[in-house]
Amino acid sequence: MITWIHALTNIELGILLMSIGITVSTVMPISIRYHFKLDYKSDALAKSAEESFKLVTTMTLLLLAFCLVRAQENHRNVEDLVAREATIVYKLNRDLGSYGSEEATVLQAKARSYAQSMIDDEWPLLSTGGRSVKTSALLDGLDDGSRQLIPATQRQQIAQSEILNILAQMSDVREARLSASHLSLPLYYWQAICCSIMVLIVVGWFQHPMFKLVIYVGGVVLGVCLMLALLIATDGVFIGQNRVTPLAIERIVPLIGLAEKHSFPVQSQMSPTL
Repeated sequence: MITWIHALTNIELGILLMSIGITVSTVMPISIRYHFKLDYKSDALAKSAEESFKLVTTMTLLLLAFCLVRAQENHRNVEDLVAREATIVYKLNRDLGSYGSEEATVLQAKARSYAQSMIDDEWPLLSTGGRSVKTSALLDGLDDGSRQLIPATQRQQIAQSEILNILAQMSDVREARLSASHLSLPLYYWQAICCSIMVLIVVGWFQHPMFKLVIYVGGVVLGVCLMLALLIATDGVFIGQNRVTPLAIERIVPLIGLAEKHSFPVQSQMSPTL
């Protein structure tokens, strides 16, 4: 899809598509009929056009609905992925606190810098499918620092093992998030949608009488354009007004480095106790 269209708000996008749709589906054919005096009165042609219009309308709406479900599923999966990443980063902070050494405290500060870098440096790059070199370097520094820890007790040995395991999970989840930045509807879906809408508009031009063209065709096209606007708005996972935000990570950044061993804050905010 054209990337600039995601710079529009949902309302602007809806108004733009509905304006184009109503112009092409009703204003243009009415102007052409009046200009060239094309006022056919063939009942057979009108009946055929009406049946074809109903069939194409059904196919178009089903196709849009299917694509909407797929786009919403992508959004939900990525939101869950971001929440899981925030959970893992906070768990790393807790395990570093449990390790109980000056080196682990330094690593907690690095973990906080890593989480902040994900928000400030890497998140803006996700709209273009990029990754932050600074964020990668911070993650590598965390991994190297954790491997250089020298446990003095059995409890520290267990904590170090858990820390290394969490760092491996952090790396995997980050790669999954970076891969998700490329999620979008396949091109053949957009081609099918465009062809279906074009056929719908062309068949609508043959509706008769004139008031039917204005009310019936215009109303259907407005509804189709509204669904299309919703699909475009939700297609970009990390772009547009409905993009996935780093809110889950922002919530845990102020808590990284604290010694309290309370429940994970993101979960408590998502499911507050009444």
